Amino acid sequence: MKTGYKKVNKSALEMLENIQENYGINLEHLATRLGTSFYTLSRWAKGDLVPSNSDCLKLQAELEKIRAGIKCDEGGLNEGKFSSKGARKKSSEQAESDESIDIEFSKTPNLKLIERLSRDGFWNLSSDAVSLGDLLLKNSKPAETPKKPAAEGISAGKNTYTYDAHTYHTKVPPQGIAQVIKKYLPSGGLVLDPFSGSGMTGVAARSVGMDVVLNELSPAASFISSCFTSKIDPQHFESGVKELLKRVSKRRSNLYTTKCRECEKDAEILYTVWSYKVLCPLCDHEFVLWDECRSYGANVKEHKILSEFDCPSCKTVLKKSRLSRTEAVPVMLGYKCCSAKIKEHDLTAQDLDLIKHIENSEPPFKDYYPKNELPNGANLNQPKRHGITSIDKFYTNRNLHAMNILWHEINCVADPLLAQYLSFVFTSLYQRVTRMSEYRFWGGSGNTANFNVPYIFREANVFVTFDRKAKSIHDHLSTTAISYSGSAVVHTGSATSLNFLPDSSVDLIFTDPPFGANINYSEMNILWESWLGRFTDNTNEAIVSKFQKKSLGNYQDLMTDSLRECFRVLRHGHWMVVVFMISSGEVWEAIKSAIIDAGFSIERIDIFDKQHGTFKHFVSDNTAGCDLMMHCYKPELTSSRTVQAKNRKNKDLATSIASFLKLRKGPLPILSFLHVSREQEVDYRLLYSEFLASTLASDGVIADFSEFRQITEKILTQNG
Repeated sequence: MKTGYKKVNKSALEMLENIQENYGINLEHLATRLGTSFYTLSRWAKGDLVPSNSDCLKLQAELEKIRAGIKCDEGGLNEGKFSSKGARKKSSEQAESDESIDIEFSKTPNLKLIERLSRDGFWNLSSDAVSLGDLLLKNSKPAETPKKPAAEGISAGKNTYTYDAHTYHTKVPPQGIAQVIKKYLPSGGLVLDPFSGSGMTGVAARSVGMDVVLNELSPAASFISSCFTSKIDPQHFESGVKELLKRVSKRRSNLYTTKCRECEKDAEILYTVWSYKVLCPLCDHEFVLWDECRSYGANVKEHKILSEFDCPSCKTVLKKSRLSRTEAVPVMLGYKCCSAKIKEHDLTAQDLDLIKHIENSEPPFKDYYPKNELPNGANLNQPKRHGITSIDKFYTNRNLHAMNILWHEINCVADPLLAQYLSFVFTSLYQRVTRMSEYRFWGGSGNTANFNVPYIFREANVFVTFDRKAKSIHDHLSTTAISYSGSAVVHTGSATSLNFLPDSSVDLIFTDPPFGANINYSEMNILWESWLGRFTDNTNEAIVSKFQKKSLGNYQDLMTDSLRECFRVLRHGHWMVVVFMISSGEVWEAIKSAIIDAGFSIERIDIFDKQHGTFKHFVSDNTAGCDLMMHCYKPELTSSRTVQAKNRKNKDLATSIASFLKLRKGPLPILSFLHVSREQEVDYRLLYSEFLASTLASDGVIADFSEFRQITEKILTQNG
């Protein structure tokens, strides 16, 4: 088993310097041309992150384009399939089309939406949809594939239309997957992802002309996969969005109107900030947290919500995280009217009366919003402690009314394919329009892989958010989806039983499986699935969870059963590529054992660099970094290769890490923080990924990330 190491490539640095100095192109513009991130290019330019050989080839090709005077196209080197410039500025309501497309709405809602979109576990509404039988018949002969693992790692950014079109808890950038698929199936073939999540493997496969089968346990994830891998005419979609927003415009105005403080005209509320009232544990004084915990700096980057501050009554220093909450109250709203900038103001009596009126009324369509109770769970107990005991309580009353109105109208859309894509926009709102959307001074909101009710949250205008997300999805449809040439089949079911696929029927497996206890997908999908009306059967969910009474051993058994099914349906002499990252050494041992017990041999391990960390990467010292990509081989029937566990080298952890650091080539990777005021530091996450690639390959000691970081810091300090 081999591991891929990057060598310092001085020519890459020279090319970057050449482009900047001789052609006046800055790194930010160059990142757009390359379809990569500004963050990654900044690290290449400093020399602390070394580009792969394929990245150097892209850079060389771009330099030649620049020399030839070729202007930047939207797709850069991705040929327009994965564009990365961001959403169009023109709103859906203002968009001007060459011709209008009539959109038919029924007077009453149609058959339950999810029943219109799937049948017998399969989803295939796209205009170019094919049946599983046709797909298998088309790929009845084995595809050409290399006998050795594809060399070197992959680097691919998240800043593309497709990646941003719809949120999901974990996603692998499709342009990176496409590189892997092309290396293993140079002449085409059938790809399988048994844990498809949001369907990025399907996007990648279809974009390079391959056929793909996606399997996913969650109905919500299957729905998202189906939308990502299907097609609809972008103009038809845009007309549908425009007509939908036109139909709800009066109700929208009734919910989100304020008086402009500058010109006194009606203005649409873009967002309202809510703050919990809290109790001082010493003097029992109740106060609005917002009034006491703000700190304003010289610019937005320096504005803060303080974690510690004085009680306004007894002056005791309080820790925000330990304060008991009482009720949430609106404290500020933002709108844009006669100024180009958003104006923020306190609420007027009229604003407060509007909120009170809405809170005293029921949503207009009683059967078109979920009211199911929340079960106990790792991600569900925190919201329950703060009064969110059912799905409808995830929303303020105003936003629940707005969601209810949109969902009712979407269910009235006559064309099921258009209804599917309007639902795609609707589900893309996810946490952004709930009480989980934490207020940030610099704007926006995140969708984290957990449910957490912040002390201060942002009530976003549902219709404005819907319109903005529709533009992102339109961009995906106009760039990536429009270029699809392969075919996709999406199936809902457990990876432990892929009985809809015959033996030796697929040519490549690319998958990003569940990471132990990292994310409880069935819990995190409950928000989507409550609206859709179909829930995950978590009996065979591969997870470590005390609420599901599943141990690490249960997780390993379920992964082994799933990978045995992968081994069964994969053709002999073909490859399975597994992308994985976890900070737990025990889980690494479990996934490695599951791969080997299923019958595969791990032939190579590389790094799959997503180029920019998540928010959790920057705030948590115990979150691991770059994913690893394990190249797993199913031997030929006549192969002499044997699959067996190697004897673990007799080294303690500190010795193994010291040996790794000594043998490692190139400068230490340095982590810079471009958007926050924080000193640069050693990138321990990237080092951990490199260490794991090395130690898994040699069957050495596998460390938790926290252990690795502690020992590495000590060694580096001792060595100066």
